[in-house]
Amino acid sequence: MLLDILGTVTSLLSTYYFIRLDNKAWLMTLLATCLNSVLYWQNGIYADMLLELFYFLSTCYGWYLWQKPTEQPGNIRKLSKRQWTILLIAVISCFILFSILLSTFTHSNIVLLDALTTSLSLAAQWLICHKALAAWFFWLVTDSIYAYMYFHKQLPFHCLLMLVYTGMAVIGYLTWTKQKTVAQSFEWKLV
Repeated sequence: MLLDILGTVTSLLSTYYFIRLDNKAWLMTLLATCLNSVLYWQNGIYADMLLELFYFLSTCYGWYLWQKPTEQPGNIRKLSKRQWTILLIAVISCFILFSILLSTFTHSNIVLLDALTTSLSLAAQWLICHKALAAWFFWLVTDSIYAYMYFHKQLPFHCLLMLVYTGMAVIGYLTWTKQKTVAQSFEWKLV
């Protein structure tokens, strides 16, 4: 229960800072990923546990990107049609792969939900690193599904967290739309 509460609080603070485009989000995310990975391991939510490793690594990457001298704090990007297509193909491919892996190598009773939320989360986190407005759409969908999954797994604080996240995703979207929007598309490169 304590781990559930601590993971919830640090995760909420992280999202709050992301909405505000505040670099403190990255440090808070590092702490949240450590706490949540242990919680998910203990509760048999294996894809989410591995997702926390991705969050940890992408947090370092995103923090680096947001610190670049050429990066303006309020610049928000939009995806091109081509990028949307690539992103959706990637999400579907990850979903299929994770579904196969989870059903083959774990005893999870929520394989499809776990694979879906993990796939959507990968996309959303990548988009956050690049300050893409679409990240909030992905978080809205993902967090709604997570709320159900955590309710099913009897993790009340994380269920509540996901319900709050769903609202925060709407606020994040509205807040970011008020910022200066730059090019319709951007290059996806590692550095």
